[in-house]
Amino acid sequence: MYPSEQMISPLIRNREQITNQNLNENDIILMERIRKQKMDLINHRISPAQVDLVRPEIVQSWIRSYNNGLDPYDFCYGTSMDDLQLQELLHEKEYLLTAADPYIKQLESMLSDTRYLILLSDEKGTVLQINPVGNQISGNIQKTFRLATGTVWNEETVGTVSHVMSLMLGSPIQLCGPEIYSEACSHVMGQLLASSGEDSMRHESLNQTSCSSAPIFDAYGNLAGSITIISPYLHHQSSHTLGLAVSTAWAIQNHLQLALNSELFDITIDAADDAVITINQSGIITKANVAAQQLFEAVLTGSSADKVFGYQPLIASVMKTGEAVQDTYLNIDGGQQRILLRSAQPLQDHSGKSLGCVLTFKKLARTRKIKGQVTGLNTRYSFDDIIGFSSPLTKSVYLAKQYACLDANILIQGESGTGKEMYAQAIHNNSRPGGSFIAVNCAAIPRTLIESELFGYEGGSFTGAERQGRPGKVELAHGGTLFLDEIGDMPLELQPVLLRVLEEKMIMRVGGSRYIPVNFRLITATNKSLSELVAHNLFREDLYYRLAVLQIPIPPLRQRGSDIIELAKHFAGQIARQQHKEIPEFSDEAIFYLLKYHWPGNVRQLENVLLCAVTANRDGIIKPDDFPLEIMEACTHNNSTTDKTSVELTSIPGSLSLKEMEKIAIIQALQQVNFNITQAARILGMSKSTLYRKINAYNLLESIRSDN
Repeated sequence: MYPSEQMISPLIRNREQITNQNLNENDIILMERIRKQKMDLINHRISPAQVDLVRPEIVQSWIRSYNNGLDPYDFCYGTSMDDLQLQELLHEKEYLLTAADPYIKQLESMLSDTRYLILLSDEKGTVLQINPVGNQISGNIQKTFRLATGTVWNEETVGTVSHVMSLMLGSPIQLCGPEIYSEACSHVMGQLLASSGEDSMRHESLNQTSCSSAPIFDAYGNLAGSITIISPYLHHQSSHTLGLAVSTAWAIQNHLQLALNSELFDITIDAADDAVITINQSGIITKANVAAQQLFEAVLTGSSADKVFGYQPLIASVMKTGEAVQDTYLNIDGGQQRILLRSAQPLQDHSGKSLGCVLTFKKLARTRKIKGQVTGLNTRYSFDDIIGFSSPLTKSVYLAKQYACLDANILIQGESGTGKEMYAQAIHNNSRPGGSFIAVNCAAIPRTLIESELFGYEGGSFTGAERQGRPGKVELAHGGTLFLDEIGDMPLELQPVLLRVLEEKMIMRVGGSRYIPVNFRLITATNKSLSELVAHNLFREDLYYRLAVLQIPIPPLRQRGSDIIELAKHFAGQIARQQHKEIPEFSDEAIFYLLKYHWPGNVRQLENVLLCAVTANRDGIIKPDDFPLEIMEACTHNNSTTDKTSVELTSIPGSLSLKEMEKIAIIQALQQVNFNITQAARILGMSKSTLYRKINAYNLLESIRSDN
């Protein structure tokens, strides 16, 4: 595209036929007339219609610049970003900067025999890059005009300049000398650009800045930025200079659009439910989406297809014959596994030459053995595995079942050993049973490794990294559940990264350059009070509210009353079967000790105590002597803490008869289930008729009525 007449400055049009490059008297007169019209306009001595020497859009920009409070005789400084804002902007504009770099260097080479300034801006006029050509003037420019990377030059800050007009109009444009709103900007920048050697001796009127700008659009038709060629002399600008700016902008735009289209393609295949892999004619995997990486547990790009699948005659046939294959199975891992291949489509150029093929696999279609390897954890627990009938527990389980049907984030709160991961697995098996369950203990991973563990890394991104890279836990949880245990121990500096992942549902690997879409159910757990951590600035408040959409409190074992006996019998039976022993019974004294102990380690500690007791007992009856020493000492010295709904036990075991201990057990069981006879009988291991008989025999009705 050659610039149209409307894009070219009238000062340049006036000079197009002049062979002598020096300004003549007519040029100087025209500049003075334009300058006078500009000043008369902003001082309201003439109307916009009377300005006939410049283009109407320039006139309107002059008016807006004046209304913005800008004085044409003052330096108009742009605003500057702080370092953090600038780094974020440069990261955001990485594709534009990468696309522009080779063409700006080419432009520098073409203009090397003269003095120019090449300026790359974003769509808002912010300077992304400044390249001086011909002499070292960048320091003077930055000092005088405070013009540097991150400086925002727009109509509100500096008035009418070419790249501002180009961005506003969405078309190329050229401005010279007094067409620029700021006289100081036009004249002084011209002096700075020209100031060296014999050039400083030229007529002052020569030192008038002239600029040619062209817009750059992205792959979606959105304005992405502009490229500007600034020169110190009018005679260094021509219609060809504007054409050079236009052709450079087009080259940058084409490069940018190709890069963005490639990213869009990557995002599209990553969003696909099925695993998609492309292979070139040499048998190398050139692209693989997230589902494919999950399926084969590796970063596939760059790997040999034979190494991943083993030699497959079917794939070789597709690439050789160009005939597609649909819905068949591939035997991999030496025939140990079978995987469903939905399609193998040949890739060919316009002449029919084979370029490779595209393979589409059914997502997570490998055998259960492979699925277990991908998840790293078999989710064996369901809600049926949560044992107990106490009121706090049944309320907790009810909430978990209700929340499992929703897709919002869940925060499980409970002391260590209460079974938080059991709840998480039960919720997963209820809501996303076909997906992976990925568990991460945030307190167990070193701070230096937790980011790469969560988000993965590209090959060679740090010392010791695997050559092919590795997907992170978040990536592996795609389609399933991510369980972050001990979330209160997540490093503060990593919390905003997790927050961004939750908001955008995309991750970027450590050392990576593209975003990977992810879809997972998040369950977090903690034994700390996150609200207290927030109050002490140890946990981000915005992340806390994002995690704690749905909250499930798990009661400690000491508040679950007769659930302790129910769990003890369950563990005793489980351990006895593992040891090929008869399931032992519990003496009344043993039950008393179990009920009285305060269980700081909760269910996990109870299981360990029963392992010790089942292993130690000799006659099939578990007695207090079979328990670890700390249980005996705590109960003997009455150090236990009781729930307010329990009967206060102050006597040591030696002062109680078996009948008294049985009365205590019955009362505690009845209190625990709100005096439901059926549930209490189940906990105590007796029939309802037997329980009624004992209530009457021990005259417990009055005790029950008074407590109730």
